[in-house]
Amino acid sequence: MKIVFASLEKLDFRNTVENVILIESVEQLNNTNNEDTTYVLPVSEEYMGIIADAGNEVYIPFTELTVDHQSLGWHVYFDLENYPFYQKVKGMIDKEEKPKGVFRFRRMVKQYENNSLLTGDLYVLSSLLGEPQRIQVKQTDQTVIPVHTIILMDFGGGTMAHIEYTVTNQERIELEWSGIKTILEFDSDQMRPIQQGSKASLPLAYSVDAILATAQKVDQVLVNRLNYFSNLFNGGAHS
Repeated sequence: MKIVFASLEKLDFRNTVENVILIESVEQLNNTNNEDTTYVLPVSEEYMGIIADAGNEVYIPFTELTVDHQSLGWHVYFDLENYPFYQKVKGMIDKEEKPKGVFRFRRMVKQYENNSLLTGDLYVLSSLLGEPQRIQVKQTDQTVIPVHTIILMDFGGGTMAHIEYTVTNQERIELEWSGIKTILEFDSDQMRPIQQGSKASLPLAYSVDAILATAQKVDQVLVNRLNYFSNLFNGGAHS
């Protein structure tokens, strides 16, 4: 059966095509074995350890990927890739045979999420724009808040990306694609519900359908690629 581990506050269950059941603990799986159902569980190392030996088709956020999980053949997904706004931008850029332009991406993140999310975002953006020919990384003192990380990526052929991360107490994403024929913009703050607690607009949420569609099976090629981006700002050489 399919089991998806996720941060429940990031999931949008509206208009879900898949047959999805939300459960609170692994124990609830004992009496179920429906191959046509996807079961969603909150992220938990304890639950992942129990599921590991059960032979299920498991999906986890990239931020939860560890060395132990790499050999399990699990699937990992990247939150940026699953957001509806990113899927729309990707669809527009993919229409161009060889995209040329400047991709500006700014993300505000929480302290404990910073490095892993950044690694995943760099992987996702390079999968969209191509192999970077040159990368420059600049960071402020990581012990002083706010922490800033700026990354410049040159993909050649007139395509560049400017990526900025700020550690703060909120989540926010801004992006802009300035192509030859297309200009696309997004700001998650401008799409937040006016009424507090409203679910009318979920700019930084995604569906289980999207997770299943975009997740990638963990293999050594994927691990090496992720390690490459991680090393750029975790003590690796800056180029």
